[in-house]
Amino acid sequence: MILRWGLCLAILVAPAVGAATIDVSAETSAVVHTGDTLVFQLLTWNFGVNAAAFGLPVYPTDVSFALVSAPLSVAGGFAATLESADRAVSVAFDSLTFGPGSFQGSGYAGEVSTLQGYLRLSPLLSEVLFSAPSAVIALRNDGPDVTIGLDPYVLRQNLYTSLSGGPLSVGALPGSVDLESPVNLASLMDLGGAVTFAADAAVPEPQTGGLLFGGGVLLCGLSVVLGRISRKRK
Repeated sequence: MILRWGLCLAILVAPAVGAATIDVSAETSAVVHTGDTLVFQLLTWNFGVNAAAFGLPVYPTDVSFALVSAPLSVAGGFAATLESADRAVSVAFDSLTFGPGSFQGSGYAGEVSTLQGYLRLSPLLSEVLFSAPSAVIALRNDGPDVTIGLDPYVLRQNLYTSLSGGPLSVGALPGSVDLESPVNLASLMDLGGAVTFAADAAVPEPQTGGLLFGGGVLLCGLSVVLGRISRKRK
């Protein structure tokens, strides 16, 4: 019986890990915990439009970005990737850390911390990444917890991305910003279902976790019933 209930418990615990997604586009700052990922959607269609007007290749081969934040007390470390709109294809930047910089704008002027990255893409990879009108830059925090933001600017205004190809250079337009956090079943219960799973954002479908949980309960029930039948036969 102990073995059977141990197996049931393992089945119930297996689907407990997931990823919670919160839209922080309109926030002036966000606490990015270790393991969290800031996902910036970039509207990139404008490069192709301008390139076509000048008779140039419509996909950029050079991508650079700079994330600007109020000065941080810790340097931190981030893993950054450039991804296709559906996030099926990605290419990694080198490991990045925040460094000191300066910023001059209408809402803020002074010292800042900046995270910068650069990629050179082959024409084939560029086409795969930019065939849709948008792309994604994902920044996963591999260091200590940090608060990212530069008041009064909202987070979607804090990432500056340049798309280049030949003589043409165009700034990508800012889109939404999501904060993805790894979560477990206990934390989901504490939040009372206030979070949504990233995988559910595109196509409504049955909750995998719920199905597995129900399946685990069914197996546990069958185990008990079969055990009783076996004892009666003896």
